[in-house]
Amino acid sequence: MRVALRVEVSSLRGLRQGVPNLMRLFSEYRVRASFFFPLGHDYAGRSPLTTWRERHRLGLSALAYGTLMPAPSLGAEGKDLMAAARTNGHEVGLFGLAPLHWSRRLAHADQAWTGQQCKDLWSSFLELGGMAPSALATPGWQINPTLLGELSAGCYEYSSLTRGKLPYLPVLQGVRSEVPEIPTTLPTVGELLHQPGVSLDNVHEYLYAESRHLLPAGHVFAASAEREGIELLGLMEKLLVMWKGQDGSVRALGDVLKEIDLATLPHHLVGWGELEGGASAVAMQSVQVPA
Repeated sequence: MRVALRVEVSSLRGLRQGVPNLMRLFSEYRVRASFFFPLGHDYAGRSPLTTWRERHRLGLSALAYGTLMPAPSLGAEGKDLMAAARTNGHEVGLFGLAPLHWSRRLAHADQAWTGQQCKDLWSSFLELGGMAPSALATPGWQINPTLLGELSAGCYEYSSLTRGKLPYLPVLQGVRSEVPEIPTTLPTVGELLHQPGVSLDNVHEYLYAESRHLLPAGHVFAASAEREGIELLGLMEKLLVMWKGQDGSVRALGDVLKEIDLATLPHHLVGWGELEGGASAVAMQSVQVPA
């Protein structure tokens, strides 16, 4: 059993509490993961209903971010954590600029907005210094053709933008990316908890059962610093124990590429679909097309 960990960071609280918690847990179990950091601002206060529902995860102060209080700079806050993640052997990737804006706008954004966002993202990263990021992931598995074109500029080793079953080269509305895409294969905890019969007491059993379905390159699980890194840290530990048992392995997404002949990666179209228990449409690996 091989499971790669995609850790998403979406908020100030996730940076300050979730990331350190997860790095300590991963060190204890000698696990390598891929952390994806946003470099924009936390505008949680501009989505008051969502922020109120998730106040236990984001913190009460997040209700005012970007409205009554200045939106915190996630890039500045995360600089030292990015360095710490690398020091601890983890991969460091980017999670866009402002997670709230990217999750809401990216799928339907025009070329000008997307191009400027990608330019600002890279500029923000260069200002922080350090090694180049391994990859780009997007909040909510959102994508558009311009983003794919920006990936082809050679900034990233791989991307993680979609849901699917195996690594591939994505094609969207005539735009082809030559950057390998490593899709998320497993359902998230949040998705499973919206399904009948699943609760916090047994969700780890459902995830483990899903991860036992064999896939050519193993599975990818998306954890969040805000959920698995804080309120569900105990659940994350249970999953690590289960996945590492009986000669299993837990790894970073980039480790998946080491087992693949990149010259043979297939091209697949990217489509849109809704997942059971999901809140909105996500980008999904679709049919294979000629190279």
